[in-house]
Amino acid sequence: MNVGIFNLYWSTFGGGEQQAGGIADALTGQHHVELLGPDNIDLAVLRQRLGLKLDGVTTRKILSDPWAATAASADYDVFINHTYLSTAPNLAKRGVYFVMFPGRLDQIGRRQRVVRKAHRWATAVRALGGVLPRPNGDLRVVGPVMLHVRADTQSTLSVGFRSAEAVRIDTAIVEQRDVRQSVEMFGSQTITVQVPAGPSHVLFSPQRSVVDPDDLHRALNIDSCSLGDVRIDIDPRKIRQRLAAPDPTSFLDTYDTVVCLSQYTQHWTQQWWGRGDVVISPPVALRSPGTKQQLIVAVGRFFAPMHGHSKNQLQLVHAFRQLCELGHDDWKLVLIGGCSPEHRDYAMQVRRAAAGLPIEVRLNAPADVLNHNLAAATFFWHAAGLDTDISKDPAAAEHFGIAPIEAMSTGAVPIVYGQAGPKEVVEDNVSGMHFDTVQQLAATTDRLIRDPHDLARLSAGAIARAQLYDAAHFADNVRALINQDD
Repeated sequence: MNVGIFNLYWSTFGGGEQQAGGIADALTGQHHVELLGPDNIDLAVLRQRLGLKLDGVTTRKILSDPWAATAASADYDVFINHTYLSTAPNLAKRGVYFVMFPGRLDQIGRRQRVVRKAHRWATAVRALGGVLPRPNGDLRVVGPVMLHVRADTQSTLSVGFRSAEAVRIDTAIVEQRDVRQSVEMFGSQTITVQVPAGPSHVLFSPQRSVVDPDDLHRALNIDSCSLGDVRIDIDPRKIRQRLAAPDPTSFLDTYDTVVCLSQYTQHWTQQWWGRGDVVISPPVALRSPGTKQQLIVAVGRFFAPMHGHSKNQLQLVHAFRQLCELGHDDWKLVLIGGCSPEHRDYAMQVRRAAAGLPIEVRLNAPADVLNHNLAAATFFWHAAGLDTDISKDPAAAEHFGIAPIEAMSTGAVPIVYGQAGPKEVVEDNVSGMHFDTVQQLAATTDRLIRDPHDLARLSAGAIARAQLYDAAHFADNVRALINQDD
């Protein structure tokens, strides 16, 4: 089968991209796999940065546009959407959607309340994207055009196109997936589509997926739109267009399976999206145990809590200060993580708080620094979600937790905030310990330092637990999912 894996963020080389690449590795050899994204995907760099093989994998560049991904999905037997918060519908025979963590697509703000009250005045056809109004009144096509049709009965949608050059336009009704037609045109052409009863999404995808809006020699315009005998203005600036409110979760109906990376993610996906069919944990690159030192390591990007699921390095510094006051000032804490320029102030705040303590703050450290410290670490601390009401802000907690598992595979004992993803990864008092407060983190670490026998027991449990999350287990789960209907 031809399998397409869509990800908008290949070039960030993050945990999500590692998982998406792991899916490719799991399926190559049995299927032809292609990676889709808005950048020129460098397979050699992906292999190096994420430890992937990608044998026989090809790449395809598409627009950074949800409807471009939808248009491309029709070219595959299986389309795997692995983009965080993507709402791109699927047109492939089979669609699989991987959820890192869901967003509140149905949040009711001031605009949404107005739309709900004024919905009866909304237009029956809304342009969701792909058209750009020009000063001369033209509606210029700048990408695949998605029209939402709020039809109560079966009707005919007619869209008049005008092209300055020969172009092919592919048409699909999203809800029916396999219904497609192609029209070759030059000059003016009206394309008609029979839309089924009930809300529908109709995609018009030009063969050339984007043009310069100011290039009159290649311009493709929409001159008219009608539903049945009713003419409709689909200029997105019009108030009746803006009052139309399609169901924000309807794209999920085009996917056969919605996969979550943890039970925590599955819970919130089911709560907010009404889906969440199966859990497949990400693949983790396991490491070999090393010679342990009096060392505690924490790994994660540096950013303040108001910017998402912060790793809370500042609280870890406070916990380590308390540990030193308990008589363990001969131990060392190393905080390792990336830091972008806009979050440097938080990293500097952490460094100032660590002044005078045996703490290293390693920003954007190379891989050998991470590898050396994880191999030597006796403990691994993780505090994402601490001091947050995750019932109100569940995204602030760790959704899964790859770094703790990497550390566990070296024999480092994880002491993690006992909520969300780490709670299910780390079995309390079996393969690590949970904590709820900074004081409890320091006290638990102190107790284990003073009890080498219990420390050794938990270290062995951590190594055993980590084996359940290796790449082989992940590959088996992915192949079973994709091949289940073959």
